[in-house]
Amino acid sequence: MKKTTLTLIMGASLLFATSACQPPADMPKTPDTKSTSKETVKEPSTQPLIEAKTPRALTNALVALSEEQLTNKLVCTKLSDTMKNIDNKSKIEDIHAIQRQLNACLPMTDNLEILQWLKEYQALYGRFLGSNSYMDDENFYDVVNTIQQGQKLSVKQLKALSPRRRYLIELVASKADVSVLYIGEGIFIFHHDLKAMADLFIPYLPADQAKFIQRMAQDNQDIFWNDAAVAVSFNEVIARAKFWESYIQRYPTSYFSQDAKNLFNMYRYVLFYGSDNTRWTDDAIHEFLDPKYTQAMAQLTTRSNSTLAQDAQIFLNFMTLSDRERKKKYPVPSKDNNGNKIENWAIPRYQLTEILPILSPWEEGNNRDCLSSIICVDYNVE
Repeated sequence: MKKTTLTLIMGASLLFATSACQPPADMPKTPDTKSTSKETVKEPSTQPLIEAKTPRALTNALVALSEEQLTNKLVCTKLSDTMKNIDNKSKIEDIHAIQRQLNACLPMTDNLEILQWLKEYQALYGRFLGSNSYMDDENFYDVVNTIQQGQKLSVKQLKALSPRRRYLIELVASKADVSVLYIGEGIFIFHHDLKAMADLFIPYLPADQAKFIQRMAQDNQDIFWNDAAVAVSFNEVIARAKFWESYIQRYPTSYFSQDAKNLFNMYRYVLFYGSDNTRWTDDAIHEFLDPKYTQAMAQLTTRSNSTLAQDAQIFLNFMTLSDRERKKKYPVPSKDNNGNKIENWAIPRYQLTEILPILSPWEEGNNRDCLSSIICVDYNVE
């Protein structure tokens, strides 16, 4: 018994010394919101050890500390199941409870499980907000307009909504972590703060993974596509393409490397080809629609060790060629690979694809959604 007591005292002394040398943990704290969850992870306290005056008190304190740590580990092992239980009937307090559990569990978890929790945490927000539910009715427009004007919603307006939409709108009005996002074509969806989601995980991820979700949170807080048009500026497209090119050069073996390559290729394509409802040049691809685009593209050619720089130079060289020179250098068949006639207006674009082949983001086989949240997911093709 004396030997056991001595061992416990020595262990406690070592714990005190270690604790005294450690800086306080810089952990973001979530609001102390009452939770409907029955299980809560509490940070183990060493205060009873410090206050122990006798060997018996010290032994009891060590046993209690061990039991508390074991309880926390058990709660963490069930965290995935807890997150999967969140659905379109859950309350915001349920998410707050999960946030507190993540704050306690993330520091003691390996990378693979953290990435799994990240995927599940992102998915639970989709279920909570009803990400597949689009709002395009007059009653919802009226509610959104009232909120945007900073006015209070009337009882009549709230009663016109379904119970779930009413609950989420009340969260929007109270400035909780729920917002309304316009996604084009007269449609709204419920959204949330992607930066807050990323910030929860970033401290526990290696640099490549942290930078990936941080950039995704920044770029995807708002929409990229709007009615088949690009919803961001030309310079923003360049900035995103440059970021992802640098990312895949710096982190070629990253867990997110393939998604980063897909993002780079998408922004690269949009930079040089635009979209159905967005053009950076005239139809003949001889002039930019804005002189500032010319300067930005020329600046891109000076980028070192860069595919984008090579692309930009090819693009600018193509723009300087006359139609006759293009016809001589890049003859165009009467029909494309699908057997469709190539109209006169489509000839410049066809010639450009011959010298600047970039896979379109709409090509068959690209089944990843990288424009909605902080990690890419497979499109729901049900």
